[in-house]
Amino acid sequence: MAAPAETAAADAKAETAAAAAKATAAASAAAAAAPAATGAAQAGEKKFECGSKGQKLCPMQAWMKSTMASATSSGDGEKIAAALQYVAGKPPPGMGSWGAISKAGAAKAKAGDIDGAKASCKQCHDLYKEQYKKTMRDRPW
Repeated sequence: MAAPAETAAADAKAETAAAAAKATAAASAAAAAAPAATGAAQAGEKKFECGSKGQKLCPMQAWMKSTMASATSSGDGEKIAAALQYVAGKPPPGMGSWGAISKAGAAKAKAGDIDGAKASCKQCHDLYKEQYKKTMRDRPW
């Protein structure tokens, strides 16, 4: 039986591949249907009052910069594990591997594998960060 971290990694890898294929197909369809870019924002693109230069931080962005950054820079496995457990309990809709990736990272942090825990952060960011920023960055955290 595969370890939870290996299962989460495999699930996330499959989800990443599926998301990449979906994004490529969507981009191709959009490019074929859309006129040449004029520099204006795409129709339907959500505007946020947080997160951009000159704006206040968005809720999760503020938490990540204060709590998660502090935990990871400390190198303290218990602090990192606690922060990742918190993240695991707040999966946004449509981001199915979020909790498993965070829990696997927390387990690595508790075991003293700080680099492995940080790798789970990267895995989650690679999979979800852009989608989160484009669609729900102002979501309460």
